Amino acid sequence: MNLKNDVIFKIFFGKKGNEKFLIDFLESVLNTKIEKVEVLQEVTLQQIVKDEKVGRIDIKATINDEKIVNIELQIEDEHNMKKRSTYYGSRLMSEQLKIGEEYEEIKPVILINILGYNLLEVPEYHTKTVTVAEKHRDYEVINEITYHFIELPKFRKSKPELANKLECWLALIDSQDGGLIEMAKEKSKIIEEADKEVEEILSDEAIREINYYHEKWERDEADVKAYAFSKGEKKGEKKGRKLGRAEGRVKGREEGKAEEKMEIAKEMKKEGIDIDIIAKTTKLSKEKILKL
Repeated sequence: MNLKNDVIFKIFFGKKGNEKFLIDFLESVLNTKIEKVEVLQEVTLQQIVKDEKVGRIDIKATINDEKIVNIELQIEDEHNMKKRSTYYGSRLMSEQLKIGEEYEEIKPVILINILGYNLLEVPEYHTKTVTVAEKHRDYEVINEITYHFIELPKFRKSKPELANKLECWLALIDSQDGGLIEMAKEKSKIIEEADKEVEEILSDEAIREINYYHEKWERDEADVKAYAFSKGEKKGEKKGRKLGRAEGRVKGREEGKAEEKMEIAKEMKKEGIDIDIIAKTTKLSKEKILKL
C-alpha cells in the first residue's frame, strides 16, 4: 500500500486539508503558480464506500477559479487511455454548460494521467499535448483541453536526480525506490510532510479495510475477464479445429480426384486413345498427359 494504490491516492489528494499538497503537485506538473485550488468533490470514506467500484480514481478540482483539472492514476494498461482521456476531456467541457449559457462560460480543462506503463513512443516521461496548425507547428490553434501524460517506467529509467519539484513528487508517488524518497524528503519540506500524511493514511484501519474490499473487487473483475477470455479462446480453438478438419477433408478429396484423373489418363494413353479425347475426358492439359 502506497500512493500508487487507488484508494490511498484518492484520499491523499482529495482529502480536505490536503490542498497544499495538491497545489504543490499541480504546480510541479503545470509549471505555473497556483493561488487557489478547490476539489470539486471532497473524498471521504463514506463517499468511497458508496462507489460501486470503491473509487475509479480521478481527482477533479478548479485552479484559481479559471480552469478545471482532472487527475487520474492508471497503473495497469487497460488499452483505452487515449480514447478514455479524449472522452473525459470532452465530458468535462460539456458538463460545464447549462441551458442558456454562452460558450465563453466554459473553463479550459486539463487532464493529468499518471500511468504505471509506457503509452507514448517518445523518450520523455512527461508529455504535454497541444493542438497546432498543420503548416505552422509553432501556432497553437486550440488550448481548451490540454493532456499531460506522466509515465512512471520512463521516470525510473531516466535515473532522476530530483532536480525539480515534479521529480520529487514522482519519487513519492512511484514509491519504487526508498533511497529516492529519502532524497526527495531532504530536498523538499512539503514532500517530507506529504510522506508523513501518507503514513497516517496507511495506518488507518478503516482505510485498510476499504482497500481490502477494493482490491477484492479488482481481483474478482480480473477473474471474470480472464474466464470470459478463456471461454472465448476455447470456443475459438474448437471452431478452428472444426474448420481445420473440414479444410483437410476438402483438400484430401481434391488431391484424391487429381490422382484418380492421372491414373485414368495413364490407362487411356496405354490403350492408345487420342490425346485430345483423354484431355476432354479427364480435364487434364495435353502437356500433363504427354509427360505421363
